[in-house]
Amino acid sequence: MRTAIFKQEWRESWSNKRLIWIPIVLMLLASMQPLTLYFLPDILASGGNLPDGAVIDLPTPTPEEVLISVSEQLRQIGLLVVLLSAMHTFSHERTNGTLAWLKSLQIPTSRIVISKWAHYVLLTVGGLVLAQLAAAYYTVILFEAFDVTAFLISTVLLVFHFVVQLSIFILLAAMIESGVVAVVLTLGLHFVMSLLIGWVDLDWMPWMLGPLSSQVFLTEGDLVWPIVTGTVVVILSLYVASKRLRFMSHTA
Repeated sequence: MRTAIFKQEWRESWSNKRLIWIPIVLMLLASMQPLTLYFLPDILASGGNLPDGAVIDLPTPTPEEVLISVSEQLRQIGLLVVLLSAMHTFSHERTNGTLAWLKSLQIPTSRIVISKWAHYVLLTVGGLVLAQLAAAYYTVILFEAFDVTAFLISTVLLVFHFVVQLSIFILLAAMIESGVVAVVLTLGLHFVMSLLIGWVDLDWMPWMLGPLSSQVFLTEGDLVWPIVTGTVVVILSLYVASKRLRFMSHTA
C-alpha cells in the first residue's frame, strides 16, 4: 500500500506513453545541437542565396561550446517539455475525485505528494541522462573529446536544476487548482530569477544551478551554496505541498 500510488504513476506513464516520449524528446533536443553546429555551414550555404564563389568560413566550435549549447537547450525547451508533461498533476485527480477518495482512505498527504514528485523526478533524470549521453556521443564523433569530469559535473548540476524546478511546480500544483497556472508560475519565477541573477549578486541561489551547468566547462565556480539552497527549496516545497494539498476541485 505504501508504494501503490508510486506504482500507479508509472502505470499511467506507460499507458499514455509519457515514459517513452519524454526521454525521446529530450534526446532529440540534445542531439540536435551538435548536429546543427556541425552542419551549419552547409545549411547556410544551401539556403543563403550566396553569390557564386562565396565561401562561408565559420570557426569550428569547441566540444565545450557544443555541450554548453546542449545544456542551454535542455534548460529552456527541455524544462518546458517536462513541466507540460506534468501539467495535470493533482488537477486531474481533483476533477475526477481521485484525491478526495485517497483522502477518505486516510492516506498521508506526504505520501501522495512524494510519490508524484519521485515519479517525475526519476522520469526526468532518466531522460536527461540519456540526452546527455546522446549529446556526448555526437560531440565526440563530430568534434573532439572533452573533459569527462566537467561533463559529469555539468550533468549533475543540470539534473539538480530540473529537480528544483519540478519541486517548485509540485508545490504550486498542490495548492493551485489549475495545472496550467502552476506551469506558468513556475516558468515565470524561473525567468525572473534568471534575470535577477544576471543583475544582482545572487550566486548562492538555486537558480544558479542551470547557468553553472554551462559555466563548469569554462571556469570554476562556487557550487556549494546553490546546491545547499537548492536542497532547502526541494525539502520546503515538498513539506509545504504536503501540508497545503488541495483535495477538491471547485468545479467538480
